[in-house]
Amino acid sequence: MSVGVQRGRALVGSVLRAMRLLDLFDRGRPEMSLAEFARRSGYSKSTTYRLLVTLVEAGWLERSPAGAFRLTIKAFQVGSVLVDSLELRREAGPIMARIAAELDEAVYLVVAAGTRAVCLERIDSGEGVRIADLYVGGSQPLNLGAGPRALLAFDEDRLLPPLLEEGLSRRTEYSLVDPADLLSDLAETRRRGYSISDEDVTAGIGAIGAPILGSDGVAVAALSFGGLRQHVLPPRPAQVACLLQACQEISTRLGYWRPGDRWPGITSPAAPPPRLTDSRSIGTSNSVWSHQAKLRSGLTRVQLLLS
Repeated sequence: MSVGVQRGRALVGSVLRAMRLLDLFDRGRPEMSLAEFARRSGYSKSTTYRLLVTLVEAGWLERSPAGAFRLTIKAFQVGSVLVDSLELRREAGPIMARIAAELDEAVYLVVAAGTRAVCLERIDSGEGVRIADLYVGGSQPLNLGAGPRALLAFDEDRLLPPLLEEGLSRRTEYSLVDPADLLSDLAETRRRGYSISDEDVTAGIGAIGAPILGSDGVAVAALSFGGLRQHVLPPRPAQVACLLQACQEISTRLGYWRPGDRWPGITSPAAPPPRLTDSRSIGTSNSVWSHQAKLRSGLTRVQLLLS
């Protein structure tokens, strides 16, 4: 069977027709009537009506008081995701390159997309082992890997319920597939400020991840570094400090964090994390989190005070 035939069979015609109706909007036409849609699309009125009603039901369109169809805020929200991702990647890139060189390990930038973490950027070090997993555009379940679990730990209320409903994925014998084990790991991740992946994705590979935080203390992305287990684990304070500093710096560049705000794993709200050349250990006192944790929907979640 040819590729063209396979592609044709995979396409859903009604979805394509609905998308073509959305393409008819432009700056001069913020809303249109059924007749206008039918005329400009070339579809029959009955087909056009069914497609428009479906788009209304899906939340992409709404009816104006006059009965015309117009876009909802959903189109803007989806577009904003792309804009935010482009800005995030642009701001994170130089910082990722710097810490990849300092740590001599691969560095990853991931964002949540449903029950998976999508890799927006990956920078391999010059000398480190090149890991054949999670390339740009690739994804993996949120319960697997350091970056994904950093996302999950710092946006648990939103991300965890659908993940549990879908079921936890297994890649190795060390993957966290028991909900109780996963919840325990997420709580520990919040306590210390970073996540640990110990051969749960790929045998022999370890990784450490930390969140890039929004103004509400919720993760908008996560940064992680990974390599051969013996090079990454157990966590080395200077390496973790380098990662936390990078996450803090990216959040600051995006306007999400200001000096003086609290940051996971740092005991003093005013003190920046130690640099890679500093051998001081990273604070993991529970007191950092004791006044920030609250229960919502039966799930523990930490909110950082980024006023």
